[in-house]
Amino acid sequence: MGLAGQNQVRHMYVGDAPSGVSTMATLKSAGVSSDLIILSADGSAVAAGGSFKLFQKDALGNVISSDTIKADNVLSAKSVAHAAAANKAVTISGLSVDVNTLYTVKIEIEQHGSLSQEDTYLKQGYYKAVTGDDAEAIVDGLIASLNRNFSREIGATSSSNPYFAFSKTGTAGSAALVVTGKTQSSKFDGNKHIKVVDSFSVDIACDTYPSVEVTTAANSGKGTGFQIVEMEYYLLGERGDAYRTNGYPFNLTAKGAFADSSKSYNLIEVSYYDEGRDEAKKSKKGLTIAVPFTTLAGNSKINAVIADLNTVLGSGTVETLATS
Repeated sequence: MGLAGQNQVRHMYVGDAPSGVSTMATLKSAGVSSDLIILSADGSAVAAGGSFKLFQKDALGNVISSDTIKADNVLSAKSVAHAAAANKAVTISGLSVDVNTLYTVKIEIEQHGSLSQEDTYLKQGYYKAVTGDDAEAIVDGLIASLNRNFSREIGATSSSNPYFAFSKTGTAGSAALVVTGKTQSSKFDGNKHIKVVDSFSVDIACDTYPSVEVTTAANSGKGTGFQIVEMEYYLLGERGDAYRTNGYPFNLTAKGAFADSSKSYNLIEVSYYDEGRDEAKKSKKGLTIAVPFTTLAGNSKINAVIADLNTVLGSGTVETLATS
């Protein structure tokens, strides 16, 4: 069963790839905590078709390394450029003013709390139209009601909450209500709370049904800080903290070595296998390298790592990332 466990077969390294650190000597002498490079397995410069390792300087100043990876055993290798996450937004527009009508906005939050499909949390906001109202008055009233009802949630105030932002577009007769989901950064814990963007639906009940449409689709992104923190915690668990859950229910809250939920990352994924000398069984493994993304120009750092991989695996095996 060990061969099927992610902790055993996939290693992850989160760190920087600064210019000027390209040999084992410079990594030891000039490198700082989290710096990483790709070298031949013996610590020399990479060579075509040879075996290689990822070397990294840890927080204590020691140099650690990945498995020895034989070029011929590499099944695939690719780069993954950072893509920003997007929170879902739903817009209610085209509101008609029907005097003495109760307008009820309904927000269904799916997988609330325990993340079970059966856990749906319903929150509502209300406004009753009166003579002289226009669409803007209805939207303002609904926002005020929604803020009051969400103010009861943990971490909320009278005007904001950890789950949603309620805003208005347009004015007077063209005003529209926008409900935008939030990333729950305050609740995120890499080893406990996995879901950071709520799934939800929005609808409204009133006499004259307006337009209700998703104006921004939810997108979890690629290489977000939350994803990398979560990956580092789980993928380093076996090597870095093998007994982390053995004290249940008194487990200590742990964190990975270098991942930061406030940062963004580019990634390199290498899939390979080890094969025993006296048996035909192949043990598939994976190597994930996450390097902070700042600007496109800064991608020259991870491209240097990609260049070393391409020296070993063949030109163009791993696509370089855009620098402008």
